[in-house]
Amino acid sequence: MASGTTDSQENSYRSIMRGMSAFGSVQVLQIVINVVRGKFVALLLGPEGMGISQLLVSSTNTLKQVASCGLPLSIVREVAAARGADDSTEPTTLDVATVVSVARRVVRYTALGAMLLCIVCSGLLSRITFDNNMYTWSFAALSVMMLFSVLSDGEMSLLQGLHEVKRLSKASLVGALVGLVAGVPLYWVFGYGGIVPAMIILAVATWAFYRYNMRRALPAGTTVSVPRSLQWSIARRMLSLGVVLMAGTVLTTLVGYLVNMWVRVLGSVGDVGLFQAANTIAGQYVAVVFTAMSLDYFPRLSAAISDNARMTVIVNRQFDLVGLVIAPLAIALMLTAPLLIRVLTSEEFMAVVPLVRWMALGLFLRAMAYPLGYISFAKGDKKLYFCLEGVFGCSVMLVANCLCYWAWGLVGLGVAMVIVHALDVAAYYIVNHRVYGYRIDRSTLRLMLLLSLPVLLTFLATLLPDIRLGYTLMTLLLLLTLFVSFRGIRSRLRN
Repeated sequence: MASGTTDSQENSYRSIMRGMSAFGSVQVLQIVINVVRGKFVALLLGPEGMGISQLLVSSTNTLKQVASCGLPLSIVREVAAARGADDSTEPTTLDVATVVSVARRVVRYTALGAMLLCIVCSGLLSRITFDNNMYTWSFAALSVMMLFSVLSDGEMSLLQGLHEVKRLSKASLVGALVGLVAGVPLYWVFGYGGIVPAMIILAVATWAFYRYNMRRALPAGTTVSVPRSLQWSIARRMLSLGVVLMAGTVLTTLVGYLVNMWVRVLGSVGDVGLFQAANTIAGQYVAVVFTAMSLDYFPRLSAAISDNARMTVIVNRQFDLVGLVIAPLAIALMLTAPLLIRVLTSEEFMAVVPLVRWMALGLFLRAMAYPLGYISFAKGDKKLYFCLEGVFGCSVMLVANCLCYWAWGLVGLGVAMVIVHALDVAAYYIVNHRVYGYRIDRSTLRLMLLLSLPVLLTFLATLLPDIRLGYTLMTLLLLLTLFVSFRGIRSRLRN
């Protein structure tokens, strides 16, 4: 019994680390591309230009989420089901081809709908977003981006459903690279006027590479003629599931849009750009960890979700490794925030150093909430998942960001991030404990408390008036945490 438990534990820890290493390399390259692009945007457009870009992106993303009806997530599930639950079995070609054919047809309709919706709402979007009609033609032009962005999401979902991870990663990487090469000259030549064309080129390039890789991924001869009755049956199933899954995503996107609008109204477009720059730096810093978690952890959790005891073990193991990885990353982000901002943006963005440090503290708490947030969705409890992620999470996020920005300005947005994720951890734990019987293991709890201490002390060190003393303490705490994390990961992979 003990031996079996040890083997299971070893395989689980190794699985998490394999996931991080397998997807990490491509993710790192994408981050580098995005960082380079962000650097050029910061230098060529400044905070106000970044603010305009972010407002255009957030408003069209909200519109796209509504128009796409949640199909990307639904398509992944349908295609994966057609392939069969076991990756070792041969996929049923007719089933896969049927689902792919219907999915593409439905996506084409939603893409055209998204394009028309963007054109019709262009004037309204300009007035709501910028409080004037100056950007009506910009939103109308972005309807082309909407068309290809929805089509791109459809092709990406098909690749995910077919489990074509390498093709998916390469397509997204090349698409991002083309967006960089094409976008930067437009910013340089046209300034603010190059923002919309760059967004369109990025969407078209991404779709083209996803489409090319999807053609190569499908076996030869998989094109089939699907009867109308079967088409409607599959499409209705996709849409009914997609609408349910979409609601939470739309709310999150909408809250992000409303927060940006609140910052613009109370502050300025420049503040929106500064907030976006801080978000980009902090988010990309730990993107590899969260991406690996979504690709590796969720399938393992879903496979064991009928057994609450086994589920608890998997969640606690995920806690262990994520905590050991995130803690030194959060400390390093606090320590190097000024350097990162100078390297990745420009001197104009140095005002966000305190904000990035608050965000680093918030990211550590977000990592603690992440494993718990997946449980209800893996269980198939859509109502509970929507209540936690959609209603509770978005309400707290909106209220906290608005109140904290009103009280403390840009730094308040970092304070809000800490409050939101702290409440997430508490709410997720209480609900999962009462509904599913989840209980954090004592050793896991001790480890989380042990890792929380240097993270908190590092943040406090950033507030010291003596800068040299502060950086000395932060460096020592980083080295100590790296030592603890290295030993912790090594012991878990060996035992």
